[in-house]
Amino acid sequence: MDDVLTVKIDRNRSPRPPGAEPLRPGDPPVIGPYRLLGRLGEGGMGTVYLALAPTGRMVAVKVVKAEFTQDESFAARFHAEVDNARKVASFCTAQVLDNGDAEDGRPYMVTEYIAGVPLSRQIAMYGPLEPGALTGVALGVTAALAAIHVAGLVHRDLKPANVILSISGPRVIDFGISRALDATHGFTRAGELLGSPGWWAPEQVRGDEVTQASDVFAWGCLVAYAGSGRRPYGDGDALALVARALNSRPDLGSLPAPLDELTRRATHPDPSRRPSAQDLLIALVGGVASAPAHPISAGVVAPAAEAFAVDSPPTRALATDDLATEALAGVWEPPAGVTQILGLPSADPAPADAEPAKAGLAGGAGASPVAGAPSPDAEHGDAVRRTKRIRVLAVAASAVIALTLALGALITLSGSTTRGTEAAADTVTPSPASTAAVAKAPAADSDVGRRLLLAGSDTQLLVPQQPRCGLTTYEDITSARGGLCLVRWTMVNLGGDLAPIGTTPPRLVDDAGGEYPADEASTLPPTALVPGGKVDGVLIFDLPSRRTPVKLVLADDLEVRL
Repeated sequence: MDDVLTVKIDRNRSPRPPGAEPLRPGDPPVIGPYRLLGRLGEGGMGTVYLALAPTGRMVAVKVVKAEFTQDESFAARFHAEVDNARKVASFCTAQVLDNGDAEDGRPYMVTEYIAGVPLSRQIAMYGPLEPGALTGVALGVTAALAAIHVAGLVHRDLKPANVILSISGPRVIDFGISRALDATHGFTRAGELLGSPGWWAPEQVRGDEVTQASDVFAWGCLVAYAGSGRRPYGDGDALALVARALNSRPDLGSLPAPLDELTRRATHPDPSRRPSAQDLLIALVGGVASAPAHPISAGVVAPAAEAFAVDSPPTRALATDDLATEALAGVWEPPAGVTQILGLPSADPAPADAEPAKAGLAGGAGASPVAGAPSPDAEHGDAVRRTKRIRVLAVAASAVIALTLALGALITLSGSTTRGTEAAADTVTPSPASTAAVAKAPAADSDVGRRLLLAGSDTQLLVPQQPRCGLTTYEDITSARGGLCLVRWTMVNLGGDLAPIGTTPPRLVDDAGGEYPADEASTLPPTALVPGGKVDGVLIFDLPSRRTPVKLVLADDLEVRL
């Protein structure tokens, strides 16, 4: 008998993952509908517990200390803070799932549980990171800060213990003491200094306003620590660390380029002289960061890169990395009429006789490609510049996945192996013509590999690779016409509202004009997609022999040229 490990989970006695401490006397057994399994940490505002949701999913529950509830308005402000935290894209962060009030009146928030090793523990046990892994961590944390700042928030407590090295890359956790920049009042009390000693920016110690630049300062210290294994302000009690933060600059050690220069700029004593998280992100992927730091407008939203790169089956992730490589090489060409697309501008402007976009896509018929489009006025020019920054952020987000794969060699995680949709490839029997069909590159006017914006919503669609056709069987499906054709797709809602997708059955059009419905075993697009939601799947079509798919129709106003 093959060696097979079978794990049976008893929901009444769920195992406690490594890193979670046992519950202490006085800890409640449940908070809201969540059954507590252990402690993940404790901070200035409260305690974070590992818990089991009613669905069986492990989550992190943060409940505030009882002393905060003495302020009658605190709970309302806390829940408003959670609503702000929901704006943060879950790429490189822990997604906020729920909030409520415990039986004793203390408010709590629930986030996804990130299985992994805190950066602080990794460095303490194994020493500083190698340059490749260090760059991956720096880039991942920068992407997380950019997402947090785009939402108008400040983390306020970025430190190695709040960065988890997970199987999907570095993830920033604990938004318990962050607050919206535009809040009229915060959660801090007179004389209280929030944050962690040794990671404070000078303005935090002075009691000045804590801004996004304070997070950037903490980023510089964190990267220096990960690269050297030494705390930038050394060891000591809180008073000693406060004095050093006020009177000296952090010791950044010797870091590889470009991290040496970026951390030096990030830890400048003057907050206005520090780059923004977005500037750092651009610089880390080979761009040029602007010198002054400015808060990122909440209207510039680039949260969807994670939808195309994170928690994906291995083979599909490789396809995404290939697309990111193309983008970084400057050969990514946006389709005509699409005003929001993840990637870099094309190396050459689109030809004047380029086929106009279908009216159902954003921009309408005859719209120009985003890259290289003329600017009729200053407002449009500003919009184009913002769009370019969004593209760079998105490509950087994809690059995080490629760089942080190196972390797998450093981290030992417990858990099961997820079977992706590509795992079924072992059961595929290709026909003689299938190899050529798979190897065929997308045509110049193809939408394959391009993010298309659905009309009337902020939902994007991606067909990441050419259809795989000419298969006689796929899993338990056998072709009756000549050959099966597999079309992989991903869809993500970038907006803040529920996005209706429609109920039109998908169909594939071949080069002879024939139309074919999707097999019932296909993964069909949803009829609607929640804000920030991401779905992907495989559409299966049965085509006659020697027919080539030329168009995928997902709705009356949405066609994907293959």
